[in-house]
Amino acid sequence: MVSTLEPYHAIDSFFLGGRHVVEREWLVTIDAAGFLRALAGDELSNLPEIVQQDLAFNEVIGSAASRSIDGSEIYLFNLEALEQPPETPGLNDPVYLYGTLYGPFPASSDESFKGVQGQLTVNRIDLLAGIVNSSQYSFHYQTEAGGVTQRCFNFLLPGDREEEIIRGKGLVMAYPLMPGDIGLGDPWNEYLVSNLIFDMLSALKDDIEKEKVNHPLKDMVLPVVNRFSFEKDLEARGYVIKGEVAMRQPGAAGGLPNILPDVLSKPLPSAVTNAIGKIIKDKFTLPPEATVDEFISLARKALEKLPGYPTPRAKALQSRVRSASVEARSNASRKTAPPPRPVNIPDNTLNETQPSRKARRSEWMEDFISSHRAPTSTHVETRLTNLSSAAESAHNASIQRPAGKSQPNWMNDFGQDKSNSKEEQQQKSQKAKPSEAKPDWMKDFD
Repeated sequence: MVSTLEPYHAIDSFFLGGRHVVEREWLVTIDAAGFLRALAGDELSNLPEIVQQDLAFNEVIGSAASRSIDGSEIYLFNLEALEQPPETPGLNDPVYLYGTLYGPFPASSDESFKGVQGQLTVNRIDLLAGIVNSSQYSFHYQTEAGGVTQRCFNFLLPGDREEEIIRGKGLVMAYPLMPGDIGLGDPWNEYLVSNLIFDMLSALKDDIEKEKVNHPLKDMVLPVVNRFSFEKDLEARGYVIKGEVAMRQPGAAGGLPNILPDVLSKPLPSAVTNAIGKIIKDKFTLPPEATVDEFISLARKALEKLPGYPTPRAKALQSRVRSASVEARSNASRKTAPPPRPVNIPDNTLNETQPSRKARRSEWMEDFISSHRAPTSTHVETRLTNLSSAAESAHNASIQRPAGKSQPNWMNDFGQDKSNSKEEQQQKSQKAKPSEAKPDWMKDFD
């Protein structure tokens, strides 16, 4: 079914083009029902006012609008869950992304606008590299707090083999998004991205320890996404929090419950449960809390120290991203849309956008639809990052937090800050600026 609702927000902006394809401006939007859509430059002038405002603000403050992706087509992927299967040898494990796929764009039929649910398989390094390399192209939103912006992160991922990526095919833009009833329709996703990175690095740290690889992650304590939720869960398990130290009360139940219950029973976010699962002590120092930018920095440093990074496919994918040409940027306009310029196809070169491809699905698209994994016989539980559950847990924590306690950075994702004190406003202003001091956990990579 193709959604008939008008776009509610913009979530991404880029140019798409290549050596033999004219660069065109594209905007990715989301509607109130959660459907994604890619719109070309000649359609942007008819967008609702709120989407026009999103785009105008991002063009001023963000860098997403200046990015050009060298390709002939692109897919959109609404990412809902990440599965990291257990007992997979090596550091570059396959991981499974579940969600809804749209495309390809430019669309040759209405089929491109119908969301197809399925599973996208990539390697761990592909996903981490996609997060890190695309982080500078996040889409920015203006908030009521002066000088503060929120961001919607996107990941450029490979959907096909390396040789197809080099041809500009199989390019997938992934978007982990807040559920509409929790995020109130606002598409920023910093908290969800932090959860994804934390769970990826936790699994990578486990494999580094098992494989006895010399890597800074091996001996470091990972920061957590949300200290408030982390502390509350420890208290529910019999710990008493005193300052930066957690102590287990005498008589508290030993061991830990199942940290990955069935997804339908609304589990705790894995960014909390995975961290707690590492702690089998009666007394320990609490880990620090990291912002999304700090998690991205940590992921970047972890990748750089991995043997074999970057992989050939990661190189091929990143080579498709460059700055948009001056001509393309000057011609882009939401008010007037000139007709597309004719494309000169060199002699002896086939036009890959022939109508004959209208009825065809690429090989990787067929794999996407049919590749739901069958249940395995292993008793080792898989790591599952359910973004909807993580968002709901964070939202509930924001409601339960005592009014007397200061809000962490992630709380900015879930509503307007009603504090008017001068001291708190100064603290917010300082947090909004890049800090020159490095967190302690970053020193492990120096």
